[in-house]
Amino acid sequence: MALRYFFTGWTQGGSYQLLPNDSAPRRKDSLYRKYALPGTLLLLLATTIFLLVEVNRWRRIYSPFNDYQPLNPFPVVHTQSNGSNPDALAVVSTLYSNNYAVATAVLAHSVRTAKSTARLILLYIDGQVSEEALCISRAAGWELLAVPRIAPPHGGKGVRWHFIDQYTKLHIWSLDKMGVERLVYLDADTLVRRNFDELFHLPFDFAAVPDVYGPGDVRGFSLTFNAGVLAIRPSSTVLQDMKEKTETARYPAVQAEQSFLNLYFCAKAARLPYIYNALIAIKRRNPVVWKELKEDLSIVHYTDHKPFLLDGQLGEKILTPEETRMAVDEARQKHGLWSEEFGWWGLAYDRMMKDMDSKFMRCNP
Repeated sequence: MALRYFFTGWTQGGSYQLLPNDSAPRRKDSLYRKYALPGTLLLLLATTIFLLVEVNRWRRIYSPFNDYQPLNPFPVVHTQSNGSNPDALAVVSTLYSNNYAVATAVLAHSVRTAKSTARLILLYIDGQVSEEALCISRAAGWELLAVPRIAPPHGGKGVRWHFIDQYTKLHIWSLDKMGVERLVYLDADTLVRRNFDELFHLPFDFAAVPDVYGPGDVRGFSLTFNAGVLAIRPSSTVLQDMKEKTETARYPAVQAEQSFLNLYFCAKAARLPYIYNALIAIKRRNPVVWKELKEDLSIVHYTDHKPFLLDGQLGEKILTPEETRMAVDEARQKHGLWSEEFGWWGLAYDRMMKDMDSKFMRCNP
């Protein structure tokens, strides 16, 4: 028997209606116009409102000032004089994987080329990097210090995978136990262009450079700071306090320790000029600003792209000199905006190899 009824669903409480045919003339106002069309319009309206709310929610810029939590009980200014003892000043970096060993070596050489005489201390995760990587770092002049990994809070939920080891950086506050009174922390993907010893003599316990995001990011030139360069007074007491509060503080997990530090030092951080942490994103965001700063840059930060890594390079792979130069050339060709800046890193690498190639040769397994 032919189908004579259709189900109207929610529009009529689940009733069945006779299908229109020759024996049942169509009504002047069709059921579609009377019931389905208004329902469809309501659904479209509800969907539009939902999307507008979601877009607005994601477009809101997080600021630790807007969700301020008084976590940090320590003073902003430290009046005790610094630098009377050369061993009390240190440039510090971290090594979490083998593929950054060459970058840390270039960084150390660039610090010395800039005539800084501060100690060079490299923290590495015990058991996570190879002896070859440690040999390269030692040959470059780093004083090596094995530290235990600090796991991200909440099991690392929400943390980007390439930031998963970054809470280990908090160990830099423990260096007061090694006689360090002031330190400048530098990420391994930075390069020193000019001497920055003035950062050792700041009266502030914590100083950093505001962050910068690319043209497609609404955050732009941000009030929050980038944790790739930090000027601090180390304190084991501060470290213990921070470790206790990472689990309970509210902050976006995605940027790991940088998000936490922005909250912890939110109202107590001295914000430094961009020349001390010149993220290459500045050039993409506003080339005029980059041109203004370029001649005075002390520290360049290769955030967006790494000139010392090949595409698809495994974390355990240490590039040969030929591969390293290939990586620089590849980066300059693929990312022409930063060809000059990647060239700076390549020149620093060549200078280092000219001075220290024989030392590195001993590190080959």
